[in-house]
Amino acid sequence: MISLLSRHRRTLFIATIAVFLAGTFVGLGGYLLGKGGNSQAVATVGSTSIPYSRYLTRVNQYSEALRSRNQDVSDDMLKKIKAETLRDMVVEEILLIKADELGLAVTDEELARSIRAYPAFQVGGEFSPQAYRRAVYSNFRDTVQGYEDMQRRGLKTSRLRQLVYQSATLTPAELRQLYAQAHKGSLKGFEKDQKAFAPRAQQARALDLLNLIIKQVLSQVEVRTYLEQRESGA
Repeated sequence: MISLLSRHRRTLFIATIAVFLAGTFVGLGGYLLGKGGNSQAVATVGSTSIPYSRYLTRVNQYSEALRSRNQDVSDDMLKKIKAETLRDMVVEEILLIKADELGLAVTDEELARSIRAYPAFQVGGEFSPQAYRRAVYSNFRDTVQGYEDMQRRGLKTSRLRQLVYQSATLTPAELRQLYAQAHKGSLKGFEKDQKAFAPRAQQARALDLLNLIIKQVLSQVEVRTYLEQRESGA
């Protein structure tokens, strides 16, 4: 029997994750300097290697998704996709370190519930092992086990993000203070704007907390990238 698995999903920070990644890596340039090389990796985070083949698969998947929407993937766009994909994968490894430190885990049952709802793995509205195998191979160029491992990792980092978001809840007094800071000390309009302002403020605090987590992990592990070596064929 095939293993239990999970579909890829992002449950938090959809609108701001690109900003989060860019803002984080602006401050990490000193860490992202490859010294030497690893012929099978595009980057290493501590003792963990990020396979170059997995990185290329993600780049190709995103590029093809854009083309399927009739968007032109120029050389400049492809360069941006590659940079953001690498950042995303490095951040994922960093957050996994923190998730493991906190003892977060994803059970087989949780993986199963998630994957069975994924339309690409269904036939007639029901989960199909055959459809699953075909989709994993054709869409993700991966084995069942490899795909499941990837999804388990994704769910684990999503859980960490959700915990961070929940811990970033603001008190009414904190909301008023932040609103005043954003409006030159004025609370005029606060009652009217509070409903829309509160989630934005909570999200901003959550992103700050995530940045703190990343800095903490980076004080303990080294990050190296080898993208230029891989791209140049060195």
